[in-house]
Amino acid sequence: MTYLIKIKDATFKKFQYSVFHDTNWEMYPDENWAVTGANGSGKTTFLEIIDGRLMKIKGEFICNFVNTGAGSVSGQIASVYFNDPSINYGDFYYQQRYNATETDSIVTVRNFLKLNAGDSLPELEAFDIDHLLDMEIIKLSNGQFKKMLITKALMKKPRLLLLDNLYTGLDKQARDYITHIINNITTLGTKIIMVADRYIPDSITNIMEIENFSIKKLTNIKDYFPAHRHRHYKLPALPPAPVKTFETAVKLENVNIVYGDKTVVHHAEWVVLHGEKWALTGPNGSGKTMLLSLIFADNPQAYSNSIILFDRRRGTGESIWDIKDNIGFVSPEMHLYFNRHKTCSEVALSGLSENPYRKIKITDEIMQLTENLFDYFAIAKIYSDLFQHVSTGQQNIVLLIRALIKNPPMLALDEPFQGMDYDSVDRAKHLLNEYCKNRTLIFVSHQPDDLLSCINKYFKIK
Repeated sequence: MTYLIKIKDATFKKFQYSVFHDTNWEMYPDENWAVTGANGSGKTTFLEIIDGRLMKIKGEFICNFVNTGAGSVSGQIASVYFNDPSINYGDFYYQQRYNATETDSIVTVRNFLKLNAGDSLPELEAFDIDHLLDMEIIKLSNGQFKKMLITKALMKKPRLLLLDNLYTGLDKQARDYITHIINNITTLGTKIIMVADRYIPDSITNIMEIENFSIKKLTNIKDYFPAHRHRHYKLPALPPAPVKTFETAVKLENVNIVYGDKTVVHHAEWVVLHGEKWALTGPNGSGKTMLLSLIFADNPQAYSNSIILFDRRRGTGESIWDIKDNIGFVSPEMHLYFNRHKTCSEVALSGLSENPYRKIKITDEIMQLTENLFDYFAIAKIYSDLFQHVSTGQQNIVLLIRALIKNPPMLALDEPFQGMDYDSVDRAKHLLNEYCKNRTLIFVSHQPDDLLSCINKYFKIK
């Protein structure tokens, strides 16, 4: 059988490093591959090799999906990267996504997909995004953003589809539907190579396990049993929770969020008291992130609603920085807003103050806590690496550390475990269950297994 892809004794270059030394691998027409491994092991890098994004410095790399005569992969290979290198919001600030009049310079979904007015495609209907075409991509929910990327890839009708962290941030309905789409397109001849997290479609035939930027093991799917067990991790020394200064962390009274003629949140009523642990649930696009934007003082519509934060009604003289000082915050889009030249430690330490005009005071105790948390999550080696150069899972660990080091009385964590491997999720859950004992918590996740054991209250948006 003739191979589709052949890598023989090849070594590649990423940034200033050589990766996948002397690699050998072949893919055949009856195969679809899932790539697995720990955070930072090189899973996305392997996709970038197949995608032609990395330079080969030694050996052979033959890809029969590419029209070598034309020198182009157009129409042959399409890719979906969770941390898409073509998208970075470093020139914008996070709150702009909630300001109706401040996003004119940001491309819309229609622009991103390069569609003309009146275009109607089955891919748009399949992923239910045709009604989003004129929305700026900065305003999309995490799930909507992922659907847009998948739609763009499928519009190319590729022979090979590369998928990085495909299911991250999608609700169960979306995950099931996308699995159905993948299984369908493989029966029509499109081949798949995907980075697998916790879900592997039925159409996958082979598993590649990667470790330290090299292929560790190749397995037929019938013989694959993911090695995962819960371990006990020794916690680093954690700061004591701040002294209680409020009774009511959040109170929403008949809250509505409206953009144009669309009501995103309708008559929301919710009370979160000091020390309570809440899970905020609901499908993609239901308004979970919008509610958090009111709580984290990002959304200006808070002033037209009845909202109490930390015993104080919004609009009575408090600054947004007063509110943000009380909250350790993580969201799925945060990684897009950091300057490309910041290191991982600089991103983590930036959590000491959300106010860009306030000088951050970094004490020896803070530095020690930061280093201890990097050690705890086994990412000390990336402490001085550029944030935009590390893996998605490692970025999200750094952002979680960022939320913890300022020692807030409340955490608002929106999909905090995205892209993390099993070991990192276990470490994070073990740490957060202890960290949140005397703190208030609002936790958003589409994965029931991600919910912390300390959570005992649920607010569901339909």
